[in-house]
Amino acid sequence: MRDNDDPPKFVPAGIRILTTGDDCPLLPIVERAGSAKAVVWPAVGALNRTMHLIELQDNGRTRITAHPGEAVYYVKSGTGNVDDGRQSKKPALVEGAMVHIGPNSGYRFEADAVGMTLIGGPCPPDPALYGEGLAPANVDAQADSSSIRIFHRDHPDIRLPLISRDARFVVWPGTGAEFANMNYVVMEPGEANVPHAHKESEDTIFILEGAGTVIDFDRNETFEFKENEAIHVAAGVKHSVRADRGVRVISVGGPCPPDIDLLRMAGVWPRPKPEQPEGAA
Repeated sequence: MRDNDDPPKFVPAGIRILTTGDDCPLLPIVERAGSAKAVVWPAVGALNRTMHLIELQDNGRTRITAHPGEAVYYVKSGTGNVDDGRQSKKPALVEGAMVHIGPNSGYRFEADAVGMTLIGGPCPPDPALYGEGLAPANVDAQADSSSIRIFHRDHPDIRLPLISRDARFVVWPGTGAEFANMNYVVMEPGEANVPHAHKESEDTIFILEGAGTVIDFDRNETFEFKENEAIHVAAGVKHSVRADRGVRVISVGGPCPPDIDLLRMAGVWPRPKPEQPEGAA
């Protein structure tokens, strides 16, 4: 937890590799048996997305929280549940599940006996998380449990070969996420993104497995990354992620807010209308 209500200011520029080490501030969002730390947050230049590492032990639970904007999470390991504070639990969370939460919606996570680890957070950042005295959400004033939706990496809505041969769009505008999104990307050894920039979107990915490099073409800089690190790319920076260290790279995240121009260029947005049978009205 920070010592004051004002996180340090940081002007984002270029690319940063962020670790999950001891320099990450603890967040007061765990009610019992676990911890939460900020990996990607405003103090490191994140204006549009946060990525918190939430590690819940046996039957650990977060506090009921709510944010002015959306939130999205990925279940990195373990099993558990999410509910809206009224005990209206959703289907069980398993590894690979993704949770999208609507604005102003109270929610909490609870682990089973094996524990549960999640990556994610509010998009855009919720400043209330980084000061002292976080108050519990007023659940009665929040939207109902339909604002909590569960997805899974193995059931993507679309795939986008522009990113990799196995780039899965799971939570994105096509599923009703206006600001938060979560992609799941597998890059086999030797694969690389086409060099690209997101004009108004930060690109933030968390490395679940593997190691590689990311290139900042604007500054002629190359950064190495590995498992359990996050890559944060400021908006407008031309970059490319590469699985060039002999192993495959698996990550979650993506541009935030969604890069609509990229989706249009790829031909997936607006979503093509289904073909009508011949003679249909």
